[in-house]
Amino acid sequence: MKYKYLLCACLWLFHTGSAFAQVFMRAFDNSASMAMGGASVAYPDADMGIQNEAIPGFGEKTAVFLSSAIPYGISGWNTAQFQALQRIDANSGAGIDMNYSGTDAYREQRYRLLYGRRIGEALYLGGSADWLRVSAGEYGASSAVSFGLGLLVRALPDLWLGARIQNPVRQNIGIDAPSSVLRIGASWKPNDRLVLSAETEKILERPVQIKSGFEYRPIPALILRAGVRGGGAARLGFGAGVRLKGGLGLDMGSEWHPSLGMTPSAMIIWRRP
Repeated sequence: MKYKYLLCACLWLFHTGSAFAQVFMRAFDNSASMAMGGASVAYPDADMGIQNEAIPGFGEKTAVFLSSAIPYGISGWNTAQFQALQRIDANSGAGIDMNYSGTDAYREQRYRLLYGRRIGEALYLGGSADWLRVSAGEYGASSAVSFGLGLLVRALPDLWLGARIQNPVRQNIGIDAPSSVLRIGASWKPNDRLVLSAETEKILERPVQIKSGFEYRPIPALILRAGVRGGGAARLGFGAGVRLKGGLGLDMGSEWHPSLGMTPSAMIIWRRP
């Protein structure tokens, strides 16, 4: 019952216009990123989906990611994400990212077109054009356009640095503006079995979040992940993934919030071999 009260309170804030930009306005991480505590901005591969606008620059042949979550186990609040990557040439690629989060009373959608390119041997740059839309039943709907920028740098053979900024020039949706988000992080990948990641995230109106997580592959077909994020209430993430034949994969992840409970998530992926 307390979850329903929480949701009603969030919707009330939206209706009054006092905190619209702070209610949702941020897609939930997909299963793989959620399991690592959200520490994914410097993850040096497309296996977790598009976590940075620079990822299309890795030249992934073709990949599709479909993820969904039930935030805090609240019935009636659902999220879904579809991402796809397509190689243009050996040094560049394009992507699409579609996000949905909503209830019967409030819905949010975000559509992004992305382009990424490798610049030299160790630098990857990318950008996105975003279209945002929110609707709240009888209160109507609003939309806006924005953009994002991202980069990945292979600073050392085993060390990657990543950064991205979303909505750097705040565009209003109705009378409010979605937050600007800055993420900076690093990933250490000494071999094909282990990745250790850490990052900071700053949403304009909120405290800085510190995130950390790891990914371990005891065998090539099995992935184990765990992580934590702090900044207000600490949240614990954990999950696992399997890689099947033909480029198919399945990831499961959950995040535990000390006050709101568990958010389960699942993702299906396909990467052209």
